[in-house]
Amino acid sequence: MTEPPIPRLSTTVLLVRDEGDGLEVLMVVRNERSYFASALVFPGGLVDAEDADPAWLELVDGAAELEPAERTLRIAGFRELYEETGVLLLEAPERPPAADDDEATPFLDLVRRSGGRLDLAAMAPFAHWVTPQGAPKRYDTHFRLCWRTTEMAAVSDGRETVAVEWLRPADAIAMGARGERNLLFPTRCQLDLLAQAETVEAAVAAARARRIARVTPAFERRPEGAFLSIPPESGYPVREFFLAAPSA
Repeated sequence: MTEPPIPRLSTTVLLVRDEGDGLEVLMVVRNERSYFASALVFPGGLVDAEDADPAWLELVDGAAELEPAERTLRIAGFRELYEETGVLLLEAPERPPAADDDEATPFLDLVRRSGGRLDLAAMAPFAHWVTPQGAPKRYDTHFRLCWRTTEMAAVSDGRETVAVEWLRPADAIAMGARGERNLLFPTRCQLDLLAQAETVEAAVAAARARRIARVTPAFERRPEGAFLSIPPESGYPVREFFLAAPSA
């Protein structure tokens, strides 16, 4: 009997801003050839060994009260945000990224050369989801809310992502419901929580007050088709997601 794959540690970032009369979150559209083909998601990806390098302690603020594992998750979030959208959230950089800072440049070196610092206190735990055992690929995903402001324009990397856009959570949910965007169940659930806050300040306060519980959806087969479901105590308004109609 084949053992289910071990979930791979990853960080996903919900970068939010106040725009006009409401809150917006930065989202990307995955490449159609990626595992989450053409899905509208938040920037994020796997944690790298470099994200845990002790050398980061000289380049970050807000690390003193964080456990090493949490520090690593937040650094990974900043890195993935930069790699997928070009947004480099730095405190007091002396030098912006240069043209020769390509994808082969280690993120640690890029931040060091910039003269800036990562503010780890500008992130907070938002959710923790683990892919069900039946999935071909599994992820241990830590969602982190980030409210660090920036004037940088977000741009798709053209490889993992093909589009970047700032969206109001309710608008993203509506586009998914109309079939205009491919919304995955975990993404929809985080949007539901974000939609309850009208401002960044309210979203941050709600995230800090919420108990972050590990959520693992369950596959369910019913006469009407296949579903993913989560228990009521998970705290999400929507607790099930239709996957596919029954086989003929």
